[in-house]
Amino acid sequence: MKTIFSFKVYASAFRVKQMIRFYRYCEKLGQDVYIYGKNQVKQIHKRSDWLTVLIENLSRGDECLVVVKGNKVGQLSKSFAFS
Repeated sequence: MKTIFSFKVYASAFRVKQMIRFYRYCEKLGQDVYIYGKNQVKQIHKRSDWLTVLIENLSRGDECLVVVKGNKVGQLSKSFAFS
């Protein structure tokens, strides 16, 4: 059964290294990743798209929402603590 894990990314707290590490782990676990920004939703398929979409959304607003959907989301959410 697929479950969902979501968190907000704030422009003031954005860290490239942390976001790359997070997406790499999502790829490894085979999870679907989406970014909800200003009036748009994008499904992410590549690491380069991940950073591009995050930076684009954060440059237009103060925050965006990252949603991860998959069978191993519980494992993913336990592995990462976002402040």
